[in-house]
Amino acid sequence: MAIHGITSRDGIGLTIFVPHGRQQEAAAFYLVAFGATSPRHWISPRTGEVTGIYIAVGRATFTVSGANPKRETDPSLPGPCAVPPPGRGSTIFQLCVDDVDATVKIAAAAGATVRTPPEDADWGDRVATIVDPFGHIWALATISREISADDFNARGNIQLIEAA
Repeated sequence: MAIHGITSRDGIGLTIFVPHGRQQEAAAFYLVAFGATSPRHWISPRTGEVTGIYIAVGRATFTVSGANPKRETDPSLPGPCAVPPPGRGSTIFQLCVDDVDATVKIAAAAGATVRTPPEDADWGDRVATIVDPFGHIWALATISREISADDFNARGNIQLIEAA
């Protein structure tokens, strides 16, 4: 039986893992920092514990989940929160926001660390990166205007080539 409205049905399911027991704290951060909504929670029928929290930021959706404590302590099966130190994971989440400067200020006030402050990128967007209180890196951008691959390449950036 399919469950409608979860991220995997939309093509890809993303789960942001945080230390077990901190998923509600993480969801609260994303609600404040990114203006997210949280229409659904996953609850364990055995314990009543919230195990996952569905988050929506604009059209981006993901689930915040507590890492499996047994896996985190097993050196042969390191879990997602075992990547030391914070901000050194293998994934950077990219999020388009209406106002990078305001989002960075709100996120920092909510507990994020500014990794790179807001700046104007060569291609015209305003960009910044933060590390959330759980060690995840977020690349934030306010898209000022869409540009063609030719315009992008003419600015001397890494060459963008349309796939054949």
